[in-house]
Amino acid sequence: MPNVVLTIDCEGAHHDRCYTSEYVKILESAFVPATWLIHVSMKDPSANTNLYYHEYVHKIPSWHEFGMKVNFENERGYVEDEKERCNIMWIAKDTLKSHLMKATSFRAGGFALLPSDIKYLEDMGIIVDSSVVPDAEYKMFVDWTGAPHEPYHSDTADLKKEGNNKVLHVPVATHNGMHGYLHHGFDALVPLFEANMHREVICLGLRDYHDSCDDLQKTIQYFRGKGAHFTTLTQAASEHYEHHAALAAAQAK
Repeated sequence: MPNVVLTIDCEGAHHDRCYTSEYVKILESAFVPATWLIHVSMKDPSANTNLYYHEYVHKIPSWHEFGMKVNFENERGYVEDEKERCNIMWIAKDTLKSHLMKATSFRAGGFALLPSDIKYLEDMGIIVDSSVVPDAEYKMFVDWTGAPHEPYHSDTADLKKEGNNKVLHVPVATHNGMHGYLHHGFDALVPLFEANMHREVICLGLRDYHDSCDDLQKTIQYFRGKGAHFTTLTQAASEHYEHHAALAAAQAK
């Protein structure tokens, strides 16, 4: 039975249209939780947090979760400096906290997560990351070719290798170079769904400024027909720990 996580990149404050209200109605009618990743960047740190706090938080059921999506950028462009990236992450964490949103899940904008970021995510209490797009054609900042497709803990020096970092990576589902975002369209994504049906977790993405309402409904119906279990990123991490701890205990006997 597939374990499906729906994540939503929340950037509507920077676009002409936001479909969050429509997404909430679809998800609530189907009793499907989602992880809402609130976008923060130094260009306008609180825009999306303010939008969601004033317009949507009271509409999103408590059995969903909020996380943060951080764009490592400032007025000069993409940021690679470790200290600047750390500062951006803490600003994001504190901005959400000031609006009563405690983030335990994370995604890097443009999937641009670096090894030096992990220790700061651990320090701020992030449990699960979804910045990995294994073997995807998308390579704007980081090439994730060869990264695991299953949930894993990464190596300190190379995030594409398994290791002992505390943060659990839940990769976005990919297939033939496509990463599983619903704006690609349901029909185009069916081969990706089928190719990942044996995975521990099928993590998919939406963007709140893109109208994926029909594709969201079709995706939920598709996986419900497969007996899917829908969950959030943090809950998927919890279930991963429970499963692997039980397996390790059984093997130790």
